Amino acid sequence: MMHPLKIRELHYADVPALAKIVGQLWQFDQSNRGLNEAAARVYLRTCLTQQNYVRVAVWQHQVVGAILADTKYRKKERSYDLWQLAVAKAALAVRPGGWQLLRQLRERGTIDDHLLSSLQRREFLGEIVLLMVDPEYQNLGIGHQLVQTVAEYWDAAPVDKVYLFTAAERLGRFYRQQGFQESQREQVDWPAADQPRQLAGYLYTGHVSDLATAPKHHLCKE
Repeated sequence: MMHPLKIRELHYADVPALAKIVGQLWQFDQSNRGLNEAAARVYLRTCLTQQNYVRVAVWQHQVVGAILADTKYRKKERSYDLWQLAVAKAALAVRPGGWQLLRQLRERGTIDDHLLSSLQRREFLGEIVLLMVDPEYQNLGIGHQLVQTVAEYWDAAPVDKVYLFTAAERLGRFYRQQGFQESQREQVDWPAADQPRQLAGYLYTGHVSDLATAPKHHLCKE
């Protein structure tokens, strides 16, 4: 029986499908689908500029997820991604309400900087920049398989201490199952035009050896 899941390198033709998944997961603007999709493309493109390792999860020929990771001493090829990010930002900025979403995305980076200030950066050589799985394909073990691919990559590098950020508290259980520990959390007030909001950030850290020995999950979709 052919395995339904394939994990492979990124093709730039995958980007629209991945941006759609980002929009479903993050919901930057729930009232405006076009604005939400434009913000999702900016977020994805931002993450693509920060990585030097990408793997895409394909389930029976459909792109259903991806993992982006950064190894601090590995070279990045960023010129194309930076240009595409500028295009995505311009497309979002000209939309009504686009500047507010761009500001929110920038402030997410501020939270990350606050969380990182307590970390001894030289010891943490690996970062999971982005991990995502299509909501219709979650709880099948795909996220676990993606983490395992980067754990194997880091183990061979070699890299020991790694970290990641998330804005979703509900993902804590998943990351702990993968071998991470919550190290710090932070919330800041964001003065939105309609009503004040709070932006949250959670920092998780771990050792590659713990990621590599996380319990396996069976891949099965009814």
